[in-house]
Amino acid sequence: MHKFTIVFLTVLLTTISPVLAKSRKPTQQYGNPVAAMPEDPQAYAERIARQTWPGRALCDDGGYRIRPCDLSKGGP
Repeated sequence: MHKFTIVFLTVLLTTISPVLAKSRKPTQQYGNPVAAMPEDPQAYAERIARQTWPGRALCDDGGYRIRPCDLSKGGP
């Protein structure tokens, strides 16, 4: 019975070791997900606004709210 247990555990460890080793490797293909936005939030908001409204003058309402200047200002 002890020989069977030892053989079973050996086979189990040899089959699961490559799976564990593969999952522990750092993923260099996708990079670090925490560093996905290297620019500051204001620059990010401006870039998105320029992509959303190309060729229009943009106004900054503060708090990273950027809109085309020709739109009426909403809110109080």
